[in-house]
Amino acid sequence: MYIGIDLGTTFSLVATVGKNGEPILLPDVSNKNMFHTPSAIHIEGDVAYIGNIIEARLEQNPGLPVIRFFKRSFGEKKPLYIDGDQSMWFPESLAALVLKKLMIDAETYTSQPIEGAVITIPAHFNDLQRKCVLNAASLVGLPVLGLLEEPVAAAIHYGITNKKYDKTILVYDLGGGTFDVTLLTMNAEGIYVMAKDGLTELGGKEFDEKIGSLILAQFKEDLGHDLTLDARGLLHLRSVSEQIKIELSIPGTSFVDKVCVLGRHQLEIHVSRKSFETEIDELLIQTENVMDRCIRSVGIETADVDSIILVGGSSMIPCIKRRLRAIFSSPEQEIIAHEPMKAVTYGAALHAVQLSGKSVDFEIPPELTGVTGHNLGVRAINPNTGRVLIDNLVKKNMPLPSTSEKTYFTTSADQKRMKLEIVQYLKPGENEISLGNLVIGPLPSVGANYPIDVKIESRKDGTVWFKAIDNKTGVEIEKIFGDDEVGSYSLLKQRALVSSTTIIGSL
Repeated sequence: MYIGIDLGTTFSLVATVGKNGEPILLPDVSNKNMFHTPSAIHIEGDVAYIGNIIEARLEQNPGLPVIRFFKRSFGEKKPLYIDGDQSMWFPESLAALVLKKLMIDAETYTSQPIEGAVITIPAHFNDLQRKCVLNAASLVGLPVLGLLEEPVAAAIHYGITNKKYDKTILVYDLGGGTFDVTLLTMNAEGIYVMAKDGLTELGGKEFDEKIGSLILAQFKEDLGHDLTLDARGLLHLRSVSEQIKIELSIPGTSFVDKVCVLGRHQLEIHVSRKSFETEIDELLIQTENVMDRCIRSVGIETADVDSIILVGGSSMIPCIKRRLRAIFSSPEQEIIAHEPMKAVTYGAALHAVQLSGKSVDFEIPPELTGVTGHNLGVRAINPNTGRVLIDNLVKKNMPLPSTSEKTYFTTSADQKRMKLEIVQYLKPGENEISLGNLVIGPLPSVGANYPIDVKIESRKDGTVWFKAIDNKTGVEIEKIFGDDEVGSYSLLKQRALVSSTTIIGSL
């Protein structure tokens, strides 16, 4: 069995492709009507409670420590949680627990072993974040065929389902924790990504918090002072805020009145669609700026886009479609909400079939070509000016895989190793992310100005690969990359920790 997994910030899903070529969601192991697993974890001894069961337990114990939004910390080499046994839980090990739960669901429901999986990721994930996902899969022995960007996954399902070939498609993906925009084309032979962009810290969570602010403001006006919330109050505020957002997204709903109990205080709150739209205006402007930047990065205009696909629960907020219609104003340009909560998982399952070599059996376009999401370079010192600069080797939005090679020289007479800092970034001087140090050596000859060829490749899954060659002999030189002490230590410990943890995902 080949599966697709949407490892989401707020919810995770798993799907496979049926005999008729249609993707199907796989349900919870004990509830065939439950398909969405909340990406929430409570660890208690050697047991991890995951998903819907947590919500039930929180009703009894609002102070229960629950780990959420760990996806936003992918790539960070620090523990997010330390349990009662003082064991450290890193982002990849927490993700591994969710993957383990989804694997149990899939194999139990189908009575088939998993032969390969595709896991979706935000389009703008960097190398560290992508490798964190791969590490999470390795911790539970999940055979990964590849990583697939969430907007691309949604576009795969949309294109294959509707046969929308020879079209330029823009995917506007506003999920629970991230925003992605991807521009691509499609024909009967394949799917070709043209450009992508996004925001790591903007998603449904921020929209819920805006509603939460409106609620707290009404309590303050009623009480005459700010409200201090305990664990139960914060939990209720989060739940009510999300529910109001969903209700305001229903066509025809202009306001929501709801009784809200926070702490010892009860108040009937009133949230109008207009006030909500005012609160989120700045957030939506951010998404539109990123969308415009993505389109213009490949030299086309908004008028050149044929279809705009809305993906993710928060993309259903009515004013988003209205604002996009003002930007994509031609009657021929269609703005479509295509399975906003499922399309990513469906597309991942279809891509798993592509990578398994069985795409012909299901009449699925066999080819997928992506592009780089970041500029990739080496932080170096300009020998002429002495100033630190980034030597850009692989540019953003280049077709994957993309390779570059450059010769670097030793600088001192007794130099035995060469150390290069590898950096990813969207724009020079902005959000530069150090991926770690590439340490090459021992070098074949000690001395200044010895040439070493460094080959850097951004692979098809967006991860980064390096090779160092002796320029004079053509022989590959030993190298290490990154700060592996923390990573290796944590992976060894986490593998044992995850494997010894029992998963409970349902009542």
